[in-house]
Amino acid sequence: MKKIGLTLLTAVICLLMAQSASAITLNPFKREGRTRAHTLMITGNYLDSRLLAELAQHRTKQPILLISPDGYQNYQLFYMPPGGRAPSEPKEKFLELIEFINPKRIVVLGDLEFVPQEFIDQIQAKYAVIIINSKDWENNAKSLGQILKQPKLYRTYVDYRSRMQETKAVKQN
Repeated sequence: MKKIGLTLLTAVICLLMAQSASAITLNPFKREGRTRAHTLMITGNYLDSRLLAELAQHRTKQPILLISPDGYQNYQLFYMPPGGRAPSEPKEKFLELIEFINPKRIVVLGDLEFVPQEFIDQIQAKYAVIIINSKDWENNAKSLGQILKQPKLYRTYVDYRSRMQETKAVKQN
């Protein structure tokens, strides 16, 4: 009887150790199949685009993926979940990161200066992609507000943007 109990205990311990070892080695970005977000916003890490994306995130609780160039055609990705911190990933993890987020649609904010074509090409085949690329960021705010069904987004964006410009002008004087 003791031998069966000891064997059973050893088996349970081995099973738990194997399970925890496999859990440690799992890459969280490789998990697919569940919807984590309705709309993912992708944009460059610049003042106007980031302000718009963050205001939209505040209203909708949808994630943002920032693409930050370093000036040498290298890019760093920053995944910004609502209310969380923004971990950094290399550009080679772009598609893996998108698959982890698994959005129903993706909104790209800005033209090719903000989100290079190489990133757009990777997502267009698998996801519904909406590109908002006016040079006028107030028009972009209007369009994003319509897509996200957030009509006050435009007014909020214009208000915050003007405050930032006033602050910048005061600091320059």
